[in-house]
Amino acid sequence: MSNYHKIILNGQVYYRGFDETTGYYEDEMLTEKELVERLLEDAIGSIIEIDKEVIERVINCIPSSFQREMVQNYINYLEAVVESLE
Repeated sequence: MSNYHKIILNGQVYYRGFDETTGYYEDEMLTEKELVERLLEDAIGSIIEIDKEVIERVINCIPSSFQREMVQNYINYLEAVVESLE
């Protein structure tokens, strides 16, 4: 991952990649929004889409009511954990 320097030019804030091994800056200067988008692209390994309706249908296909309830309780727990982190 690149190292970025914050540059304020005429009151405008920009970010520019800096390669510490060569001591040179990258060619383009980025706005904060562009930098965040670039960092997210680099950091995110995959995108996982979740369709709650499909999950509910799959859970309803589990033959054992005990196992259905156990899976639903685990999903509820995971949702609570995610909400607590937000």
